[in-house]
Amino acid sequence: MKFNIHIKLLTYSKRSQNFKKILPTKPIIMESNFIPYTATTTLPEGNILVLAPHPDDEIFGCAGAIIQHVAQGNSVKVIIVTDGSAAINHSDDDSRLRYIKIRQQESCQAAKILGYEIPEFWDIVDRTLTYDEKLVQRLGKYIQVNNITHIYAPSLAEIHPDHSALANLAVEAARRSKVKLIMYEIGIPLHPNILLDITPNLARKKQAMECFVSQLKIQDYQRHILCLNGYRSYTLPPQVTEAEAYYIFDDNITIQPWQLFGQTQLTFSALTQELATVYKSRSWRLTAQGHRIKIIIQTRV
Repeated sequence: MKFNIHIKLLTYSKRSQNFKKILPTKPIIMESNFIPYTATTTLPEGNILVLAPHPDDEIFGCAGAIIQHVAQGNSVKVIIVTDGSAAINHSDDDSRLRYIKIRQQESCQAAKILGYEIPEFWDIVDRTLTYDEKLVQRLGKYIQVNNITHIYAPSLAEIHPDHSALANLAVEAARRSKVKLIMYEIGIPLHPNILLDITPNLARKKQAMECFVSQLKIQDYQRHILCLNGYRSYTLPPQVTEAEAYYIFDDNITIQPWQLFGQTQLTFSALTQELATVYKSRSWRLTAQGHRIKIIIQTRV
């Protein structure tokens, strides 16, 4: 059996001197369907838990949200899951322990600046964090004991292994505990459904980021985060110059490909299907007929 699939792309009209689309008519989809064009200045009320894979991620990722929750009078607790020891090489174990202490002190100093209580350190060895049932249960118990209602965690799009593992731990713990899950971005931009205006609080975020002297010696993370926050104002009114981006899950937590890769007018699943069709075809060729470009895919069964 032979199928000829003709995908017509564009046609050129000499009379109008313009390209005209001849694809099937689709409903008009605006950019605002995919990214917010307004910024919020308030956040959900409740008891807040911020999960940070390393000492500093709580500030780089969501200092603006922490500032806002504290201003709203919400309880804010922070758990820093790994010891952050892998940022540099160590000559011996004493050196490693001293470095861990320095990083903890930096997070404690930032906490004082933003007005929340001293973080809890779980001291899992840096770059060894994995999705583990015991950790899910430990996190679930913490949520229950502290009556947590909202969890901030790194995005599922993050590529650092500790960030990715913590994201998956948070998803499962939030699902079981039936609390609201909010994901933030650090190393990889996520696809947000909420933008928080941090313009009025930018100076305090900068002050908190400056606490992490040990990390800023390695890389100018502050510049990177400020660039990211500035970029997040791209779709916002001109008076909003800095914003933090978040993805808030609904009450029924489900993970879809576009939540990882970003929702576009051609979703990841649809793109995968299209590419698979081309890849599996017996032959394909690109032809030009007059001013019309045509892709012909031939498939035999």
